Amino acid sequence: EIPKYRFRLREKQVDILDIIKARRSDRHFSNKPVTAADVDQLIEAFRWAPSSNNRQPWRLIFATSDSARAAFDDALSGGNKQWAPPAAVKMIIAGSPQEQADRNGLHAWMFDAGLAVENMLIQGYTMGMTIHAMGGFDEKKLLASFAIPEPFRIATVIAAGWRGTVESLPEEVRVKDEKPRTRKAPAEF
Repeated sequence: EIPKYRFRLREKQVDILDIIKARRSDRHFSNKPVTAADVDQLIEAFRWAPSSNNRQPWRLIFATSDSARAAFDDALSGGNKQWAPPAAVKMIIAGSPQEQADRNGLHAWMFDAGLAVENMLIQGYTMGMTIHAMGGFDEKKLLASFAIPEPFRIATVIAAGWRGTVESLPEEVRVKDEKPRTRKAPAEF
């Protein structure tokens, strides 16, 4: 028997693969406010990700005050500082190695957090948002600025907001956003 939600998706003719193929990590934002309901949708997608033994070893930290937003921006790499500061939503994705122990020398908590982030990226893109996960950040600055206790580590940071125009970006960044998305052929991996 097909679960009811799958049937509804088929009636709407939603093709998740098309959404996945279309998703982009753009870098441009509009000034349109992001509502609490919009953020709740992102969180809902995030929380339904799979995790080993359903431990869900992640935490979402939102930079909402002026000082928190400044601390978030200060911890970004130089390249990310060129485009991320205007984002309406700034998130830190932290995880606990103690809540999801390493297996075979691999950081299982990081893998679990990555699955949840992908859910959020797809949801945000589908909503019409620019939502971009970043690896260019200073973890020590973030841990200190946001008083994140041990054993938590930072998996990634995310800038999100409604899509703007690529023309609003500095030239160096605009070139990145205008590049067509490419992927390796399956035979290459």
